[in-house]
Amino acid sequence: MMEDCFAYKRNSCTALKVKQCEGCSFYKSKVQYRLDQKKALARIYTLDADQRDDIIKTYYGGQLEVE
Repeated sequence: MMEDCFAYKRNSCTALKVKQCEGCSFYKSKVQYRLDQKKALARIYTLDADQRDDIIKTYYGGQLEVE
């Protein structure tokens, strides 16, 4: 169900350039997406301070936020 997909916003796909929902391997429900974000955040916090800071700087623009 494309409306339930985390990447489906305003009748388009934010994960791909072309909206092709049928059989999309990026599909993930919004609930599953939030759970996966929380798992990733928990994993990042288990790393040593240098690794954690590098990841936050590189992938989160210096501020770690989860939707």
